[in-house]
Amino acid sequence: MDLASSLQFVAVALVFYIVYGAVYRLYFSPIASFPGPKLAALTFWYEFYYDVVRRGRYTWKIAELHKKYGPIVRINPREIHIIDPDFIDELYVGASKRKTDLWSWTVPMLGTPNSILATVDHDLHRRRRNAYATFFSKQSIRNYSSVIQAAVDKLCLRLRESSKFGKPVNLLHTYSAMTGDIVTGYCFPESYGLLDKPDYGAEIYELFASTLANVHILKHFPLLLPLLLALPEWLVQFLVPDFATTFRWQREWVRQINAIKSGADDEKDRAGTPSIFRTLLDADLPPYDKSASRLMEDAQTLLGGGSVTTSMALALATYYILSDDHVLRTLTDELATAIPDPAHPLPLVELEKLEYLTATTFETLRISHGVSHRLQRVSPDQSLRYHDWIIPAGTPVSMTSVHIHNNVDIFPEPHLFKPERWLPLETEGRRLQKYLIAFSRGSRQCLGMNLGSAELYLGLAGVFRTLGHSMRVVDTVKERDVDICRDIFTPAMREDTTGIKVVIGE
Repeated sequence: MDLASSLQFVAVALVFYIVYGAVYRLYFSPIASFPGPKLAALTFWYEFYYDVVRRGRYTWKIAELHKKYGPIVRINPREIHIIDPDFIDELYVGASKRKTDLWSWTVPMLGTPNSILATVDHDLHRRRRNAYATFFSKQSIRNYSSVIQAAVDKLCLRLRESSKFGKPVNLLHTYSAMTGDIVTGYCFPESYGLLDKPDYGAEIYELFASTLANVHILKHFPLLLPLLLALPEWLVQFLVPDFATTFRWQREWVRQINAIKSGADDEKDRAGTPSIFRTLLDADLPPYDKSASRLMEDAQTLLGGGSVTTSMALALATYYILSDDHVLRTLTDELATAIPDPAHPLPLVELEKLEYLTATTFETLRISHGVSHRLQRVSPDQSLRYHDWIIPAGTPVSMTSVHIHNNVDIFPEPHLFKPERWLPLETEGRRLQKYLIAFSRGSRQCLGMNLGSAELYLGLAGVFRTLGHSMRVVDTVKERDVDICRDIFTPAMREDTTGIKVVIGE
């Protein structure tokens, strides 16, 4: 066969493959009968357009599709999305009810394909998660709360110092430094000391910001990351500096884990409770699960997840509280009564009993969403039922916190920050918690939910008991800097945002 004939054969085969794939997806796929746009059923390029070209707008397009097609929609060739809030506990179930796998297509998103977050298989995920579970239990976090309180105190001190200069402070940077110090001090023998840095460790903030900015590219082009890892460092730096920075930090995390493994950091550990990675390296786990290369990916996941979402939530809460005199006065009055002397803060277990602070914490979680990207779950060996629809086993099914938290039937006027909607806690609070999924639910719910909750309680209590009436929002445009309008796995504002800024008076 000559070259021309070979090329002709390849072209015909390619056309046949494309036509066959299109016909299968539209008419013979196990989910072909589900409602939704034909173009979305035909190709992932439909989602790509909203993810990449429209810069993270597919979450909002999905909401539009539900208005047109109903509560269950096929949103790409393989995935079903459900917007009905009452399906939450049917989809996000515990391990005792059924196995739950992750959809393998989403694994490349965060650039950590071997991390606990990206573990596809139910049983392997459960084994890896169990290794961390003790560290993130409610009791363990209460035991660690003195470290969290110390970070909050240091943050308040830094903010007070800024009042001497009258310079606006970007709350995303300051809260990120606080949460970053808390989580790095838990994972490693020493924290990174971000609150001690003049710029609040802006490099770490920018590291995770750039990582999240690339999630959709990595999702749609899964071979990109292995390709970049195979290139020389200087070439990656030239082509995509953001990835070069990530790779440098990954090497640093490998170095830190190897230092713990070799005993080089033993002296630091003896000063207090052993760090997470020190304990894991001593645990009875398979060798690969304890390898530096895999634990590095867990480190990136824990540090990113432990700092980005909580700092965003705290920054948004601070803006909304300062923007509403009633909320500010009610919260600070409750805190002043409960904490007569700011130098002697209440322990976490007592803060959790304060009704308005708890309502404010719930409302913060609702309006900040946690993860804004839909969270797919795969039931590998059981079909799912949604009313008259039978969803075949092995089908990725998802729901989205943004849609649930903005549901007007559950949360009237969802664009408003209203802690009162959760009161009284014993009735309304209990009812609404069923629909609060900032930490997700089930066997794959957020590992760090108790840590995140503690940071919100201690952070809001510390900042508003100490600085509440001396803070003022400046240089912040709500539509640009506060309103969530993009999904980059976590919620994001407009790309031209300059941050949420405050000044602190004397």
